[in-house]
Parts: sequence; structure tokens; C-alpha cells
Amino acid sequence: MQNGQATGIDTRMMIPVFCCLYLIIAILFLPWFSVPEYKYAQLPVSYNLQDTQECLTCLEQEINTGRPVPVGPVAEDDADMLGMWAAVMKYAGILTVFLLVAGVFAIYKWKKKSSGYVRIVTGISMLLPVSAFFWVFVCNRSMNEAAGIESNFLNLSIGSNVQLSSFAYGAFLLAALTVLFAGKLLDTEKENEQKKNGERKVVNDKKLGKRTIVSFLLLFTAAPFLIFFGIFFLNDRSDVFISLCLIGVSLIPFFMVFEDRKPQAREILLISVMAAIAVVGRMAFFMLPQFKPVTAVVIITGIGLGAEAGFLTGAMAAFVSNFFFGQGPWTPWQILAYGIIGFLAGLIFRGKRRRFRRNKFLLCLYGGAATLLIYGFLLDTSTVTMYSSEFTWDAFRAVYISGFPFNVIHAVSTIVFLFFLADPINRKLDRIKKKYGIMEP
Repeated sequence: MQNGQATGIDTRMMIPVFCCLYLIIAILFLPWFSVPEYKYAQLPVSYNLQDTQECLTCLEQEINTGRPVPVGPVAEDDADMLGMWAAVMKYAGILTVFLLVAGVFAIYKWKKKSSGYVRIVTGISMLLPVSAFFWVFVCNRSMNEAAGIESNFLNLSIGSNVQLSSFAYGAFLLAALTVLFAGKLLDTEKENEQKKNGERKVVNDKKLGKRTIVSFLLLFTAAPFLIFFGIFFLNDRSDVFISLCLIGVSLIPFFMVFEDRKPQAREILLISVMAAIAVVGRMAFFMLPQFKPVTAVVIITGIGLGAEAGFLTGAMAAFVSNFFFGQGPWTPWQILAYGIIGFLAGLIFRGKRRRFRRNKFLLCLYGGAATLLIYGFLLDTSTVTMYSSEFTWDAFRAVYISGFPFNVIHAVSTIVFLFFLADPINRKLDRIKKKYGIMEP
């Protein structure tokens, strides 16, 4: 220990270090701008922050290949201003890289004393993606004016001619989080071990706790906003980025369980096992379309381990299983759907597991209704957003009607798996929790 601070690098200190390293890599090498031709095609042209001027040169020309509506070049009056703006961002990025490198060395040498400098540097780095966002906005507005196209929300988002990539948004997000939490993360002073560090207080509280309220707000506000953001501002291309953001959102209320003590591996492992069971179950029944046990396992987890655990298990099951079934713009919607179903299961059956265990009808009724009305509705909605640039009631109605038989099959499968799996898995969960003092919902 030196002046109350641990020597070397500890785990928490590596978080701001990795954030600074990502910012350095993003500024120097990762693409920030793209010029898409089609909504779901691969990015044919992409540019990093150091090549902003080349991106502007491309936009100053007519870009009409593969476009149903011709677009105009960047207006001449805006070209000089945008060029100067691009040059400023380029050299500001290089200067920020040097400051971030110095920040990494400062973190290692001065620990908590460097938190002020780290906040300032990462705060400066936040200005780069903000500037890039407005640079893109001015480019699109100028090209729309040249082509006589109205610069409304859709034409400046989904239908834009140049777009900001998820790497730029990720840089802004990590910089903002570093500014907020640098002081706490860099404080490596060893805290006194709590007397009951490994114990979990079992409280039969019928009121909604703080973390449950936070979960509700995140699930029904932040998660839909992230999906909306991915559709309109990332053009449904960065589905993995949005999925990781949604998983991060689901982790917030779960780790609030450990706000007054350190987490133990056995508690986190239990959630991982339930998510793995859901993933393996989906793979085992791959030959039967829509007939999968994933929703049933997520519901059982929410009932047995709490609403927050159901939220996280659903999110992880959807994301991990899609590495085998295929990631795409539908992944964030699946994460949201499974998360809502698992969270509501823990909320509705809160403190009533034994009563409802004797009444499988209510449990199966919830599973079937949630699968049909929540999962089916959200995934059908995602289909409309993926394959239609105009959101009309006729498009929604056609998709919902055509998808109804598949949703019914999925709902029936959930009922079947709940009927046979709910009792044995819940008994195992109760036994593990009682033996090891693991989390109670």
C-alpha cells in the first residue's frame, strides 16, 4: 500500500484503462462514418475520423448508384465549412490520443489522484463523437437541399446519405461512463471487509424494492429507446452493439443486489447455468420451428430467482443462442421480449411460488399468454421495421396475421415445457438457495 492506495493495477482500475485504450483505437483506426447504398447491405464505404476529408470528397459527388431517389452533392456553400470542420476533428483527435495515452500512464502511477485528469481527458474525447454527429447532420441536410428533398426525421436517420457508426456512439458512451465513475473506479484503497460479507439477507418483502423499480424503468424506457436508436440512427446494422447495450442495461439492476456486499461466484454461476440451459434447450429443438423451451426456462428463472434474474437470463439466452442461430436486427427485439417475460414472471409470482406451484394452470396460462402477446407482438413488430421503410397499419396487420400461427405454436410449446419442467427445476433452485444462502427474489 502507498498512501492508502494499492500498488500496481487492480481489477477496477483496468476499467478506465480499457475505456481509454478503446477511445485511442476508435479515434485512430475504427470507422466512424459510412455511406450506405441499401438499408441491409454491408457498408460499401466507411471512413475513420482521420479520413473525414475523404468522406466529404465522396459526398461532394453525385451518389446515385442503387438509390431509388437521386441525391444531390454537398452544397458548395457548406463544402468549405465542412472541410474546415473535418480538419479540426482530425487534429483534435490526434491531440486527444496523446492526452489519453498520458491518462493511461497517469492511472498506473497516481491511481485516485489522476481521476481529475482522466475525467477532463475523457470529457474532451466526448466532444469528438458529438462533433461528428453534427457534421453528419449538416452533410445530410445539405445534400437533401441540393436534391430538393425535405430534411425530415426519416430522411435524416434511416434515409440519410452518410451515417455515424456504432463505434463512434460507443466511444461517446464509454467516455461518458468514465467521466461519471472514474473517481470510484480509481479509488483502490482497501475497504474493510464486512462481517457478513458472504451472507445474503433473506427478506420476505412484499413491497417492490429499489432495484425492481430500476429494472422496470430500464426495461420499459431505456431498452425500447436503444432499439429505436438502433433502427433510426444505426440503420439496423449494428445489432450486436445494441444487443450488448441491452445486456448492459439488464446487468445494472442485477448487480444492485450486491450494492452492500461483494458478489459471490456461486450466485452469478446460478444465473449463468439457467441461461445456458435456455441456450442448449433452443439448440436441442432446432429441428422444430418455434417449438422451443427458452421462454419456459426464462419464466422459471424469474419465478425462482427474482425479476432481475429473469430479465438478465432472458437477455443472455437470446444473445448467446443467436451466435448459433444467426445474429441480426431481430436480436435486440428478442432480448427485449425475453427480458420482459422473465421480469414480469418474477414480479407477478413474487413471494407466491409455493401457491402457484400447486396450480399449474395459472403458471401455464401466464406462459402461453406472455409468449403469444409479448414475444409474438414484439417479434412481429421487428419484422415490419426490418422489411418496410414505411410503417403503415396495413403492413402491421399483414405481418401480425401471417405470424399468428407461429406464435400459437411457440405459446403451446411454452405451456408444455412449463407443465413438465417448472416443478423439478424450482425444487432444485430452492434446494440450492437454501444450502448456499443464495439470492431470494
